[in-house]
Amino acid sequence: MKLFKCINTFLLIGTLLSAQAVVTKTLARENSKDSITPSQKDAIALMRGVCGKDNINSSNPKSCTKCPSFAGNGGGSGTLTSVIYGSFTKSGSTEAFVDLEGCQAHAQNWGGSVLLSRASRSWSVVRYEAGLRSDSCLKIPNRTGRHSLVCEGSHLGQGYLSSQLDALEIGLTKTRTTNLLTVGSNTGSCRPPYYEVQIKDFLAQDTNEDRLLDLVVKVSEAREVKSTSRGNGEGCVDPRLPKPKFHQLTFLSNGQSFRSTPTTANLMKRLEVK
Repeated sequence: MKLFKCINTFLLIGTLLSAQAVVTKTLARENSKDSITPSQKDAIALMRGVCGKDNINSSNPKSCTKCPSFAGNGGGSGTLTSVIYGSFTKSGSTEAFVDLEGCQAHAQNWGGSVLLSRASRSWSVVRYEAGLRSDSCLKIPNRTGRHSLVCEGSHLGQGYLSSQLDALEIGLTKTRTTNLLTVGSNTGSCRPPYYEVQIKDFLAQDTNEDRLLDLVVKVSEAREVKSTSRGNGEGCVDPRLPKPKFHQLTFLSNGQSFRSTPTTANLMKRLEVK
C-alpha cells in the first residue's frame, strides 16, 4: 500500500517548536514542496509525452487509457499525481519529473517516476524508474547548475511503517539515491511496547549562511515505556503513547551532497529504524 506523503512559501512556526524542550534549534520557516499538481493544460501536454497522444484517458487527461509500454503495461492505467520542473540531467535543460501512479504492484510502491525532456514545445520520455515515487520532494540547486531532489517516501508492511528521506541525483541513465534518514512506527504490529517516530516536515534553508541551501527536518517521537502494563490478550489494543517530543535535524550541504551535523548524528542513533 502506498503511503507517500520528494521552497516557495514560508510560515513562522517558531512558537510551536520553542515549546518543546528537546528541540535543538528552532525551525524558523515552513515551506511548500516543489512536487506540484499541474494545471489541466500542462497535464495534457505532459501526459501526451508519457502516455502517447492516442493513449490519454478522455475522461481524465491526467491518466493514460492503459499503462505505457515502458512501465511494463501489466494492466491498469497510469495517473499523474505530481510533477517537478527543473534541470536535472544537465544545467540549462528543460525537464520534468512526473510521479506516475498505478502501473506497478505493492512491491514497487504502486508506481514510479518518468523523466521527460522538452524540445520543440513537446515533452518526450527520457526514462522511467519503477518504484521511485516523487510526489513529496524539494528541488535544490547544486554547484553544477543542476537540480537535486530530496524526497520523502513511506512503506507499510505487517503493521510496521517506515518513512525515509532520500537525496536524488537524476542522470540520463540512472538515478543516484542516498538515504539521509529513516524512521518508523510499529503501532499496527500488535507487538508492544509501541513507538511512533514521524517525519513531520522538511525544508531547504541556509542554516550556516554559506549561500548553500541545507536540509532541515522536523521529526516527532513518541514511545511507550517498556513497563506499560497490559492484561492477557491486550497486545493489539490502541497504543498508549505519550505526547510526542519534537526534534530538529540539520543536514549541511556542500553544493553536491548533505552531511548531518554532530548533534543530528547523535539524535539519529536513537531515532532511526535499522
